[in-house]
Amino acid sequence: MITKEEQSEDTEKERAKELSVTSSDPNIRKLARRHRIQRRLSALQEKGTEDEEVIQRSPIEAQLLACTDIMERVKMESEEVVSNVKVADEARELERRREAREKRNFLLNKLEEENREAILKYQEIDQKWSGILSSKDPLDIHEEMIAQNARCLELLSKKDEVIAELKAELENADVKFVEDTKKQNEDVDILVERIDRQLNVISKAYYQELKNIDEVLDAERRELLDTLEEKWEALYEKLQDDSKEAINKRKEVIREYEVEMARVMTEHHEEYRAQKIGLELENQELQQKVQNMKALCLMNVEKLNYSYTVLKHRDEENTIVKNEQKRRINKLQDTINELRKTYTKLEESTRSEIQKLTDQVLKAHKNILELEVKSENFTNINEKKYFQVWDMNVKRANELVDKILSTDKIIHEQALGLPWKPPEEQLLAKEDLPSYRTAVNAINKEKADAQERRQMPITYKKANTLEDINLERRLLNRIMGHVSEQSNFLIEDIIEELLLPYSSEDNVVIRLDNVFLALNIVSEEEIEFLLNFFLPYTYCPDCTSLDKSTPTSQKSIDKIMEASSFQSTSSTPDVCGDEEPDEDVAQLIATIKDEIYCNDLYGEADTVTNDTQDYPVPSAVPTLSTLVEENVSSSVNVVSSNDKGNDEKEQKQRLVCKKGHLLQIHSAYVTRALKEFVEKYHFVKRDDIVPCLKDRLSIRKVTVSRSLTVEDIREFWKRYRDLFPPAKERLWDGLLVGLKQYYEILKERQRLSNETEFLKKQNAELRRLLKTYTTQPGSSTRMDTEIPFSTKT
Repeated sequence: MITKEEQSEDTEKERAKELSVTSSDPNIRKLARRHRIQRRLSALQEKGTEDEEVIQRSPIEAQLLACTDIMERVKMESEEVVSNVKVADEARELERRREAREKRNFLLNKLEEENREAILKYQEIDQKWSGILSSKDPLDIHEEMIAQNARCLELLSKKDEVIAELKAELENADVKFVEDTKKQNEDVDILVERIDRQLNVISKAYYQELKNIDEVLDAERRELLDTLEEKWEALYEKLQDDSKEAINKRKEVIREYEVEMARVMTEHHEEYRAQKIGLELENQELQQKVQNMKALCLMNVEKLNYSYTVLKHRDEENTIVKNEQKRRINKLQDTINELRKTYTKLEESTRSEIQKLTDQVLKAHKNILELEVKSENFTNINEKKYFQVWDMNVKRANELVDKILSTDKIIHEQALGLPWKPPEEQLLAKEDLPSYRTAVNAINKEKADAQERRQMPITYKKANTLEDINLERRLLNRIMGHVSEQSNFLIEDIIEELLLPYSSEDNVVIRLDNVFLALNIVSEEEIEFLLNFFLPYTYCPDCTSLDKSTPTSQKSIDKIMEASSFQSTSSTPDVCGDEEPDEDVAQLIATIKDEIYCNDLYGEADTVTNDTQDYPVPSAVPTLSTLVEENVSSSVNVVSSNDKGNDEKEQKQRLVCKKGHLLQIHSAYVTRALKEFVEKYHFVKRDDIVPCLKDRLSIRKVTVSRSLTVEDIREFWKRYRDLFPPAKERLWDGLLVGLKQYYEILKERQRLSNETEFLKKQNAELRRLLKTYTTQPGSSTRMDTEIPFSTKT
């Protein structure tokens, strides 16, 4: 069963639904808002009673809650006053929309009804046209046309009435819209006025509540001060009691200290008298000693006076000399100051000028780099666009050629009845042009050369043990000796003349210094880096057997050279003794290639060639063939990348052979190693070296588009022009003339055909008129006269 409370809640809900704030009745809206405010206040009061039962609030909190409730009520009342205008506007808008909807439905229904009637009349008019067209009497046709015109005018008049009625409705709607706009503006003014009034009310209420809160805070502050003052007085009384007890204790301690001080003063006076007697006796003895000392001092004073007179005379002389020296020093000091000022000014001006020039150089370098990047981008873009245009033109030309060939094939097979033959001349591709292939080969060669120059030898790891360091030093001394002997072209002639009186052992350091200066080697790391280029050319002369010195024939050397692609920087195992045949052949090929390269190099430099030819060959390497056979059983000492697990062993084997003999280098390979160092050192240090402007301007990037010659381009496009011979063009011209004549004949035939059709229509009209006249009574004579005319026509 349903209880009374549930029934009351249901009734309240139903009543709340009935009392809606959006109702069109203003009384119902007021009751609904009043009912809503009462529900909110009751909910706030219930919540406030529950909070009071649970929490004990302070006066300021109670005042804040009361202020909050009051301000909430003021806000709700203000919202209610302001929302009245909105609710009224919404109700009026709902009413306007309802009326507009009803008016619109009425007009639509009326238009539909009128449209149905117009369609019926239009169908009736349309049906009569068939009868009019089938009629043969002009008078009947005229009467029917007048009737049709009247019906159409009646239909149009009804349409005009409907249009006039709709225009009247539109004017009424415009007037209604203007009135609604005026009413809306009035409501906006009322709303603004109410908002201003409610804002003033709210601000006054806020001010009053703030004043009440300040009063509560002052009361609470006074209460708190009274409480704190009472606590402070109690604490002060307690402090006074504690201080009195402490004073009594201090007095007792002071009395104890006074007794102790009296006892100590008595003992001190006794000791003072004993010490005073002993000191008086010591004083008498010291006075006797003082008298003796005075006598001795008088004698010394006389001596000192004499010495002082002599020294004073000397001091006067020294003073005169010092004054003269000071004058000179002052003059020199002035000169130094002037020179310092001049030097400072010069240094500042020079520094500023250097800084200015440095900034200009850096800016110029930056601009050059930016221009290089832009130039490269423009070059790439130009290359891309050039070939895009090239491919587009080729594609278009090929399409035209295909169309021409297909047309020519149709002309031969269909028009002329002859077998068609494709053109004998073949078109070219851009890859077939000699300049294109040359440019592509040059670009590939440049990339290959750059890649080859970037190939660095396997880096030599610096020695760690004492034995390896000694071996490295001994090998480095031998290499540096060969460098100083074979690098005369890097040393100036004046230095050579100055070093002639000295032996080769004495001038090694100076020669090496000039060589390193020419090669721009300034640090120990760079010397170690230079060592990497000499190690591949080292060999062991002690382990080379003189029995293997049989000369190698030129035929076998050529055969090995043709079958090999071995390079000096490739890694080979360290060999000293018996080796496998494949490794011997590879080493032999490398030695032959190195020797040929050195001979070519020495042919370019006369001085180096003379030094190499005059250099005495050791007994261990007497001839080229002997050197080849030695290198078959020796090592180029480059560590393989697959043997990194035995670093220490391989490191030592790069300096000595398997039998422990120290390696050597032939003087013929010194220049080649230096050349490889100069070529590949640039790629290692190119980030640190800024090329000069002349070098930058001398760089020319090779591109395919710029390398294509005018002759190749003309030949390429000339193939398209020469694809069709003159005989074929004459055939096409003759065929074109014949087709034009045939076209003129066809045009003349069409003209005659059109004229014939016109005459046929004219005869048909004349026959119809003749038939009309013959059907009328009393027209026999006329018919007789017209028949010959028709027949003649």
